[in-house]
Amino acid sequence: MRQFFTIASRKIGWHDFFLSRTVAWLMVGAVVLTALFKVALPLFVSTASVKTNMENVLSSWTGARASIVGDPQISFWPHPVLTLRSVTFEGGDAAVPELLAKADAIAAGFDILAALRGTPVFYDFHLVNPVFKVERRLDGTFNWRRAGWMADAIADASADATATVRNTPIGDIEIDNGTLELTDRITTSTHRVSAISGSVQWPTPTARLSANLSALMNGETVQWSFTCDEPLMLLSGQNSTIQTSFNSMPLNFSFDGNGNVSSHPFASGQLQLKTKSVGAMLAWFKGDPLPLASTGAVAIDTSMTMSAHTLKMDNLSLSLDDANASGVLGVAWGRSRGPRIDGTLAFDRLDLASLVFSADGPQSGLASRLDRALLNQFSLDLRLSAQEASYGSVVLSDVAAGVMVENGRASVDIGDGTFAGGSISGRIALANDSAEGGQLQFMLKNADLASVAASVGLTGPLPLGRGVLSVDLSTAEPLSQMTAAGASGEFRYSANNGTVANFDLPEFERLAAQGHVFNVSHATNGSFAFTRAEIAATLRMGAVELTTADITGEGRTLSLAGTVPFRNGKLALAGAIRPDDPATPAVRFFADGSWPNPVISPLPARATQP
Repeated sequence: MRQFFTIASRKIGWHDFFLSRTVAWLMVGAVVLTALFKVALPLFVSTASVKTNMENVLSSWTGARASIVGDPQISFWPHPVLTLRSVTFEGGDAAVPELLAKADAIAAGFDILAALRGTPVFYDFHLVNPVFKVERRLDGTFNWRRAGWMADAIADASADATATVRNTPIGDIEIDNGTLELTDRITTSTHRVSAISGSVQWPTPTARLSANLSALMNGETVQWSFTCDEPLMLLSGQNSTIQTSFNSMPLNFSFDGNGNVSSHPFASGQLQLKTKSVGAMLAWFKGDPLPLASTGAVAIDTSMTMSAHTLKMDNLSLSLDDANASGVLGVAWGRSRGPRIDGTLAFDRLDLASLVFSADGPQSGLASRLDRALLNQFSLDLRLSAQEASYGSVVLSDVAAGVMVENGRASVDIGDGTFAGGSISGRIALANDSAEGGQLQFMLKNADLASVAASVGLTGPLPLGRGVLSVDLSTAEPLSQMTAAGASGEFRYSANNGTVANFDLPEFERLAAQGHVFNVSHATNGSFAFTRAEIAATLRMGAVELTTADITGEGRTLSLAGTVPFRNGKLALAGAIRPDDPATPAVRFFADGSWPNPVISPLPARATQP
């Protein structure tokens, strides 16, 4: 085999070729070129000139005064790279400089032929531990001014002629452990984004821009991506395609559409947004610890159009916890006031309690999600409809309602709905002002009051029929301290042609006539049919006081008066059963104990009427 390869190599001339002078000269040339790049070439490139040129380039690109401490380091293998140490960027008056940014090191590739001519061209920047400071001043301006190259490129963005600056190479911009410090003097807020790492691909100003970055915001890791096909058109106030996404544990959103960045910014496209908890998202944004209980999930998918002061969402699909809705929403905001949200939404089902406060108290509803400051920072006006709406154990159907937040007050107004076979309307309102407190109003007409009692868990001998129930309650307590025991107001109850179930009136009269104390449960084997029931009561200091309670049946009327303390449910009622015949004495009694089974103490006939 060895002899075969020797003979073959001689026949095709390889043996002679490897022994020829050509190979020797090639090897010598490679050594010379290597020496030129490693030893000789640096002698022709002035580090002082490169440093000055690099400062000028960075100043031109950023619009700030760049300053480099120390001499740059130049490497020519495997490709030319310039490394700068302790780079700072300053703005403002040169006599009173303002630090805008700094970096431990900035590395960049450069054109070696241009460097030999003394005018190096830099590209593919790598920033190590950069810190950027962005501030919005009280007059609305920013501490960073637009760079000269960008102004020229933007001016030429739509020109037919090709400007030199538009073809200036940029390349990849790598960021390693960067920090962004945001200060807003108008809102007196500050934000810090740290651990920024990733890359921005931008070959030339007119080429496609693509960025992929990760960072740490208020203790949470976030991922951000951005793509723009025509970035100069975007910056010059003309529309360009935009795709961006933001992903984190508290908030996720994406946008795909068109937009521009100008004095009147504009965007139009498809927006998707999702958060597992509104409360957690707001706490994260403000830098507060995230709440242990995460409620208030929101998901949005919509076609949006946004200008400088408005946002319109059409074909909106909205999810709030387990409720789904469709409709339109609009948001408008200005310098002098917070955002205002208007719109119309149609829900499949809706939890009214979660919009304001729940049956478990204000801490489980809006009071836990919207603090006092936040209620004064925005306005809301929503028209809602729902196939099914619930408030605690009360379930309504075919509901039309409105939700408003204005000047620190939040309210839900039910314009129409169906409950227990009747129509319902009402209002639930809360305020952060302790002088106003909260309010609960509703009226139920032509409803089956037996179904109403069952839905709220009321039992015992109640006058149940078809009629009207109205409630008007308020509280002077502030939002964060509001309790049901602190409410006051009145309610009215009117029913026709019904019965008092589990109340045997003849047996009750017989037991009372004996003059002995007895339990009302001894007279429950029957019912009292009535033609009219009228009840009016007031709620004060945690107690219900009956001002009117007349239940009229065939030949007699049952009347009650007294108080029912709300906290313990104990009764203190005086009652009478009056026959229609004035000549027949009334049966009088006193009811004491707990509902629905109080103790009855008969009273003498001469006792004062209730």
